[in-house]
Amino acid sequence: PPAPFQTPPPTPSASPSPSPTPTFSCPPGQVGFILTLTTDNYPRETRWVLKQGNRWSTATRIATTLYGSYTNWQTTYIETQCIEENEVFYFQILDKERDGICCDYGLGTYSLALNGQEPFHTGGVFGYKERTRFNAISSYNNMNTFIIEVETEPKGGNIDSASEDYDEEDSTSEDEEDSTGEDEEDSTSDDEEEES
Repeated sequence: PPAPFQTPPPTPSASPSPSPTPTFSCPPGQVGFILTLTTDNYPRETRWVLKQGNRWSTATRIATTLYGSYTNWQTTYIETQCIEENEVFYFQILDKERDGICCDYGLGTYSLALNGQEPFHTGGVFGYKERTRFNAISSYNNMNTFIIEVETEPKGGNIDSASEDYDEEDSTSEDEEDSTGEDEEDSTSDDEEEES
């Protein structure tokens, strides 16, 4: 984990209360994907990727954030994206320091929802990453047609270290400001740079 803050932020006594799921309009043939993310005490360590396709390794990136995109600790961010209805998607959240977003350094959490419905997945306790596979349907009423698979890397683990699913999100990518790979460490963390 990074060096502690000079003045540690207060630790909430309970998880933040969930905000109402926002609604927004998408064109016909699409559904609204909603990510609600509450950061931990080190928000700059968090990033995520949303992909469309049947396999993670060949899926097309739809949306992504970079490390450093989130700057406020214990803050709730809501991200929305219109996605193709009845298609398979993957959402992957990553933590640069491999300690997830809950509960060692704050009470971070995230949830995934479609079309303003209740979340179909909530998470935060993982190591380096957690990946959720789901199909985009307009309503959860018929759960027989709803697929959800979650792959969580436990703290200290590696869900796909030697697998064919190794991808560009885990290595250097030309569109990332952070030029380090997953196994490289920066000489100073984002939080140490702020203290200077």
